[in-house]
Amino acid sequence: MGTLTPFSYRTGNFLLFKMDVRCKIICICFLTIVAVNADYLHLCLISAVLSWLLYRCNFNILRFLKEIKYFLLLLIFVFIVRGFTTPGVPLYIPIFEFMDKFKLMGKDIVDIITYININILPYSHITKEGFIDGGKVAWRFFIIIIMGILFSSSTTSSSLKDSVMWFLKPIPFVPEKRAGVMVSLFVRFLPLILEKTLEVSDAQKSRCAHLQKNPVKKIKNLTVPLLIKVFDSADKLAVAMASRCYNDNRTEITENTFLRSGYENQFYAGTAALALIILFL
Repeated sequence: MGTLTPFSYRTGNFLLFKMDVRCKIICICFLTIVAVNADYLHLCLISAVLSWLLYRCNFNILRFLKEIKYFLLLLIFVFIVRGFTTPGVPLYIPIFEFMDKFKLMGKDIVDIITYININILPYSHITKEGFIDGGKVAWRFFIIIIMGILFSSSTTSSSLKDSVMWFLKPIPFVPEKRAGVMVSLFVRFLPLILEKTLEVSDAQKSRCAHLQKNPVKKIKNLTVPLLIKVFDSADKLAVAMASRCYNDNRTEITENTFLRSGYENQFYAGTAALALIILFL
């Protein structure tokens, strides 16, 4: 209980925590569009910037990767599917001259790689184009996940709700207050789901459920109680809001929501410079 997840809000002195939420939303939307069309060199550049932001936000990289392991499994699945479904030239493992100097279990590494290239890869339907495209797609999704985590961990629910209302207020026939509440609840339910997952996982480990070898049963034993806990929490939240007569006509206090940190213009300039580098590099 009380464990911070990657999506949980945390306090900090870095400028990302003090910045106007509207500025963060605009920059994230712009960078997401750029990242979707980025190539490998551009993805390396964006990843370097995001890694620096994670470091400044006091994220432990190794622990961070461990906590998002389920997202990484999803990305690996996407990578494999793209590798098998993209048409192109069958994948071929290059053989380098320095491999002749190494031995593995009494066999030459070159012979092993040659055997794989001749007898396995041509019949596996894995293509070179699929290998490249799958890595690119998985990397893009990973960058979008990182941006979402940085935004969620540095933004409070109230400021996110007020910023959504500010963006949607000029649009006619759109209930901006209801939309703001829905978006803020959706973002704040992500760490709750992760916390419930850890609770269920710890409870099952205490009952030696982790010794189960059947992957289908393991997924079932984790998913069913997790869904029950999540829907139960959502039901309690709905009852609590209804018991307090929560509605769209309540008075909103937004005086301190959009306080500017003074770094918004620099952040806009940095985002624009990064986008221009990616577009014209």
